[in-house]
Amino acid sequence: MLKDTIDFSAIRRALVIKLRHHGDVLLTAPVFSALRQHAPRLELDALIYRDTEEMLSGHPAISRIFTVDRAGKKNGALARIAAEWRLLKELRARNYDLIVHLTESPRGAWLARRSGARW
Repeated sequence: MLKDTIDFSAIRRALVIKLRHHGDVLLTAPVFSALRQHAPRLELDALIYRDTEEMLSGHPAISRIFTVDRAGKKNGALARIAAEWRLLKELRARNYDLIVHLTESPRGAWLARRSGARW
């Protein structure tokens, strides 16, 4: 096995992050299906914008969907920081082994980096 190869047998839980628009989120559905096919026991969660939740709700491979409210920017800096902190605490509590960050989003990268995931 290559040094940087992910051992899927060691992964129990993964989070897929796609903080983008409706069509972009809809196009992530095959990612969940492929991960489920490759690792049938893997518990898969999604982190997406709240207004795109309907794109993935009901997907058979997704265990839980976390959402970020894009309109939260209107609530002011302190409210946004508090919301980000609550979300980060929830994500860390899930003890992810793997984060799959599908965009260049700094927000998603920040959350992925601080999630505590091994990969």
